[in-house]
Amino acid sequence: MELRMLGRAGVKVAPLCLGNMNFGSEKCDEALSRRIMERAVEAGLNFFDTANVYQKQKSEEILGRWLKEGGARRRDGLVLATKVYGKVGETDNDRGLSRRHILRAVEDSLRRLQTDRIDLYQCHHWDTVRIEETVRALDDLIRAGKAVYWGTSNFKAWHLTEATLVADRLHASVPVSEQCPYSITNRHVETELAPFCMKYNVRMLPWSPLNAGRLSGIYRKGKPIPDTPRNKSEVFRKRLESQMDLLESLGRLADELGRPLSQLAYAWLVRQPHVASVIVGPRTVEMLDDALASLDLKLSEDVLKKIDELVPPGSAPDFVGW
Repeated sequence: MELRMLGRAGVKVAPLCLGNMNFGSEKCDEALSRRIMERAVEAGLNFFDTANVYQKQKSEEILGRWLKEGGARRRDGLVLATKVYGKVGETDNDRGLSRRHILRAVEDSLRRLQTDRIDLYQCHHWDTVRIEETVRALDDLIRAGKAVYWGTSNFKAWHLTEATLVADRLHASVPVSEQCPYSITNRHVETELAPFCMKYNVRMLPWSPLNAGRLSGIYRKGKPIPDTPRNKSEVFRKRLESQMDLLESLGRLADELGRPLSQLAYAWLVRQPHVASVIVGPRTVEMLDDALASLDLKLSEDVLKKIDELVPPGSAPDFVGW
């Protein structure tokens, strides 16, 4: 599998990253989570992403037990990423990007992950704490060897710009990546964030590449909407119905390629120059296999032009913010 550089970081990652958000949920217990991780490694994926709030810490714990059982060889073969920000305690100080919270949260994540370092430690959201305090804390973790690189998630372009410029001014480690919602039908990050990433050699790690399932291929005209908890939401159904013509057009384009719409969505993201790795959050081995199958799908300039005509660069017909 062809690997790419993780932005300014001197480490290479696979074009798909295994997101562990579902690990430990009712639909993805520990046994199934292990099968998914083993399949990912078997296929050549070397990049795993989790967070200290996923499934109330169960995601990190499941990953940690699996890593420990595999020994140093399993751990050393992976680029391991997790996040800090969300509330993980009872007090108001048990959240955010303060130095106090970061120093405590990293120790808790290291314990749950059963490792001595986190390869990519990410700020899960922007905070009102002075960015100098956050940058200094992260730089100290890197100097101490508890983290190797740091990145951001859900930062706007100006957030990432300020973090980068402050880090440069302080002669501290700079962010190397940004996790953001990004898909064929949600291209808002191309207006400001993508140019920043290209100029400063930061790379995106898109999450929700299927845009909350809208690009999974199950929503087509003339087909009943599956009876799922998400589909019962009136807000979701109204937004879905407003985009059915677009989804149908993208679905027909995928049909012409002889592939599911989901694979077209993954393949399109993988080829974007500002993307290092696309985060896939499977609940089944089959979902992971579907994403893996997209890696051999080469998109012609004609196909890319048709996508741009349907969803112009920088537009986001189904995006309402985060």
